Amino acid sequence: MKSADLIGTALRLVPWTFRDRIKHFPGLAHLQRFLVTSFLNGKEFEHVVDAGPAAGIKFHIQMPEDKGIWTGTYEVDFATRVSNAVKPGDVAYDIGGWHGFFSGVLAAAGTAQVHVFEPLPDNIKYIKRLVTLNPDHEITLHECAVGALDETLDLVVMPQTSMAKLGTSPFQADTTTGDRISVPVRCLDNMVTRGGIAPPDIMKIDVEGAEILVLKGCLDTLRLAKPVIFAEMHSSALLAEGTSLLESEGYVVHVIDKNLAAAKDLDVFQIHAQHRGSS
Repeated sequence: MKSADLIGTALRLVPWTFRDRIKHFPGLAHLQRFLVTSFLNGKEFEHVVDAGPAAGIKFHIQMPEDKGIWTGTYEVDFATRVSNAVKPGDVAYDIGGWHGFFSGVLAAAGTAQVHVFEPLPDNIKYIKRLVTLNPDHEITLHECAVGALDETLDLVVMPQTSMAKLGTSPFQADTTTGDRISVPVRCLDNMVTRGGIAPPDIMKIDVEGAEILVLKGCLDTLRLAKPVIFAEMHSSALLAEGTSLLESEGYVVHVIDKNLAAAKDLDVFQIHAQHRGSS
């Protein structure tokens, strides 16, 4: 049996609700790190998530960066909230797809369509594999960033190379040494009104500081479809601006965890926004 299969079998013996708490038990945390480091670091394999909001979705895993996907515990509280907000048959947008985990969460929750937007070539490879590995789910990849206008902009690859930001984003403004690549940027309003994609019922946004640009580029769509929105706001200033913009469009905005930024020593806030006129 391959090491990934062997440790995967052992993983399934650990109750899912306990997996994300192992790090709080020094002995178990040390054992987990030892097993992953010794047998899985640098390994790539296919894996069906066995529990949690992405259960039943098959991913291409590369360790150690995909450990949270492998265990089904990646951003588990946020992912669970997103999953619980899905209604069967919803159209979902995953804006800032990374390795496709939230696309998988949205698909597993019963959406009819998932449209995932991702401009970073390395991440696009993972999402293409996600689409191929899950033919029973309608997941459509759009190889672009999302912004206020249809244009071409520089994308700055962050030190954590699975992340990137638009060159115009104020997030981590001192990050200037990353590689720059030119990427297409698409305005969601134009994509929807031109009939390219169906309007969303639910949107998840994680775009490393460009979230206001995303929102400004889909105001007509928000007025038309009134989707539920889950987003990461990458500074207190962006949180204030985004809250003001959404409230002006009839949304009620809740900060999911006001202690998130302090806990992670980051100025990052997760929000849930719902239109007053939606059920």
